[in-house]
Amino acid sequence: MTPAELKHRLVTLFTVFFKISAVAVGGGLTMLPMMSKEFSEDRKWVSEEEMVDIVAIVQSVPGIIAVNMAILTGSRVAGLPGVVVASVGVVLPPMIVISLLAALFSQFSGNATMDHIFLGVRAAVSALILLSVIKMSRSVLKTLAAKVIALAGFLLLVFSVDAVGMIVGAAVVGLVLSWIHYLRLKKAGEVTK
Repeated sequence: MTPAELKHRLVTLFTVFFKISAVAVGGGLTMLPMMSKEFSEDRKWVSEEEMVDIVAIVQSVPGIIAVNMAILTGSRVAGLPGVVVASVGVVLPPMIVISLLAALFSQFSGNATMDHIFLGVRAAVSALILLSVIKMSRSVLKTLAAKVIALAGFLLLVFSVDAVGMIVGAAVVGLVLSWIHYLRLKKAGEVTK
């Protein structure tokens, strides 16, 4: 990659993460639909399947989902400089907003109009998260096993099972299913090694 290409990628990374972080209200999960569109649909930085994997990783590791996403995507697109630029881009807007809100909090605390505005914002955020789930499920839920694992995971989350434990459990189930599939292929003589 030439210095000019690196500079372009870094500017793009910062701009994309800053823009998404500036308009996403509600944290990392609310950013996922926008990130998925930017990264896999518009810019082709990652495939839909890779995006699903990245989402699983950023939710499984400790830390803020948006920052974890910036680290993984920044690294993939522009290495260590990409990590730094994407992380700054995703953190800067909330820092500015929180600073302003902290200064104005006493004036808006308990204000019925503001309460109604945030009620509407929360409803819109819920719709965005649901849209993200629907889009990602199309690329993942192609087999009966995947559908069963997803349903089991959903039910476990409904009953308040820890998300990290559920993801690790689903990975173990996927590994076991893969091993069973391999053994079947081997028995049928379709595996040479």
